[in-house]
Amino acid sequence: MFTSHSIIATDNAQRCLNRLCRHWAHKFAVELESDTGHIFFDPAQCWLSKVEGGLQVRLQTPHEAELNELEEVVAEHLQRMSAEEQLVIEWVR
Repeated sequence: MFTSHSIIATDNAQRCLNRLCRHWAHKFAVELESDTGHIFFDPAQCWLSKVEGGLQVRLQTPHEAELNELEEVVAEHLQRMSAEEQLVIEWVR
């Protein structure tokens, strides 16, 4: 499995987490709890957790090429969900 993660500094972590999970719930299986979310892209997955000062995101997929694409798609959607706040998203593998 290939994984990457990012801790994104934001004052709106809960809002981003909730909006992203609800946005993708119409297309994918999603588990949303108070401070965490889990999106099943099948077979790829995305975990979101509200942490002090921001949002932690972890991605996992069996294919490296898919991980590259998933990083871009998740970052793009998170930016849209953040409204006007400019997020800095740096993926670590």
